[in-house]
Amino acid sequence: MVNHNFDDYLERYLSHELRTVNKYLPMQRKKLSELLKEEYPHVICSDGSIHMFKKDELGSILKFVGDEELNSLSLPIILELRVDMDKTVASVRDKYAASLISKILGITYIGGELYLYPYHLSELRRKIGTLIQYFITF
Repeated sequence: MVNHNFDDYLERYLSHELRTVNKYLPMQRKKLSELLKEEYPHVICSDGSIHMFKKDELGSILKFVGDEELNSLSLPIILELRVDMDKTVASVRDKYAASLISKILGITYIGGELYLYPYHLSELRRKIGTLIQYFITF
């Protein structure tokens, strides 16, 4: 009889579950400048589905970005939901995305990882819902 370590089993199980939960994430993100040129701005997701961006949302962020961000900001913005923390917290690791989000929300960003809380997430969902996607990690 094989004795399985419960922690190893649990980690494999959770990894599988997270892959299932995150299957809608894009295979490849696109630069804002590229999406603005597309008639139907979109990315292809890992599960083969298509994630469409609203043109008015793409246009609404132009007032917050300069030339560097226009050619460097990749969309959708990935908000990493951290289940390893006590409360619901999302983090943004990309500096261009973090800078944009801080401008949209009117909060200070001094570099590094940006942490967002539920009230931030609901405001982002309302303002730029198609430009963000959640990635769940543990």
